[in-house]
Amino acid sequence: MGSEDRCGVGVPKLTVSVGRLDGWIVASLAGEIDILTVPRLRAHLGDLVADHGGRPQLIVDLGDVTFCDALGLSALIGAHHTAARRGGTLCVVVPEGRVRRFLRLAKPTHDLKVHDTLSDAVGPV
Repeated sequence: MGSEDRCGVGVPKLTVSVGRLDGWIVASLAGEIDILTVPRLRAHLGDLVADHGGRPQLIVDLGDVTFCDALGLSALIGAHHTAARRGGTLCVVVPEGRVRRFLRLAKPTHDLKVHDTLSDAVGPV
């Protein structure tokens, strides 16, 4: 994967690595998504959706995320809606665990496409 950024106060709490896979932009996140890291996450996702130059095809890989709060979910939903307005797609990859359970519990409040693996995500939408 290509570019990388770390955000948070003091010790980096969230790392974002960006690359490409089968025509998709893949943002791989590691660490915690919370009130301290959401502003940079929103900026990253906004840039990725805007810089795509057409119909954004973005996968957000949460496989190495250890914590995600409601603000993090809001950032993902906002980027998803922005991509959809541009005729694109944003989907999320997250394996079973605490973050997946959180997304499942919050399902009535969002329409994110959630996949188990990157392979599942790059398949037919």
